[in-house]
Amino acid sequence: MDKIEFYLKDLESRFKYLDKKKYYLSYSGGKDSHFLYWFIKEYLHDNEIEIVGVNTYMEHQEILARIKKNCDIVLLPKMKPFEIKEKYGSPCFSKSQDFFIEYIQNGSTAPSILERFYGTSKSWHNVSKKARDYVLSGKAHKISPKCCKYLKKIPFKEYEKRSGKKAILGIRGSESKMRKAQYKTCFTKDKKFTPLHDLSDELLESIYKKYRIEIPEIYNYIDRTGCMGCPYGSYKNECEKELALLNDNQRKYVIKLFKESYDVLGIDYKNKQLKSNFNDGDYDYCPNCGQRLE
Repeated sequence: MDKIEFYLKDLESRFKYLDKKKYYLSYSGGKDSHFLYWFIKEYLHDNEIEIVGVNTYMEHQEILARIKKNCDIVLLPKMKPFEIKEKYGSPCFSKSQDFFIEYIQNGSTAPSILERFYGTSKSWHNVSKKARDYVLSGKAHKISPKCCKYLKKIPFKEYEKRSGKKAILGIRGSESKMRKAQYKTCFTKDKKFTPLHDLSDELLESIYKKYRIEIPEIYNYIDRTGCMGCPYGSYKNECEKELALLNDNQRKYVIKLFKESYDVLGIDYKNKQLKSNFNDGDYDYCPNCGQRLE
């Protein structure tokens, strides 16, 4: 038995005692959740586990098409991207840094928040000097990581409350230091199922190749497929790559949505290839289909 088959058999054993009627697959259309989709449907031949996704209005078209094709249920968030920006602020530096920045901008004086913001905490989650100087300059725009909460997490939580089901998540520890620290077993404290927590990038790629699991073409250009143009991809220079892949309608939408953060991070959205008139127009529409967001 080779390494791939050994892993798949081990993964099968992790599902063996799972009460499938009490769980659903949280499906994003990305590599990890799609591998779980393939494993459930093609390897286990299971039709009990419900496949659930969210149309956040911010997916790449190829990923959105996957969600609509493969999901039993497609959820919609109650808040729209520009409503979240207006009420809470925009993503900018990183989720962990923006968490503390939002508290500071809202006037928090809690010692634990101040320690992280001013870098006196021993944690590696401290706010960077660049981010801190920008916030203290008095010229900072409203910053918040809450877009993910309202576009993705809350729709799933509301579904779980209605259905009584828990999520199966395609989260892997190899994705980041934070995830490696958070996900060390197959179950979280709140009983979410994370069977891929110890799956390496190399083994996942090998499984994809051996079984010829379909990979969206967009992965030929960018490593991960979150919300279109999200500033959190800037540390890997992903934003410019993403902007170049979008159509005019999508590009105009995300530049308007993230412009202030792009300016701070030095993301070049004004070059000839990406040039568009993003200061005018109505942005209460879906960047993918062009329909008004009711």
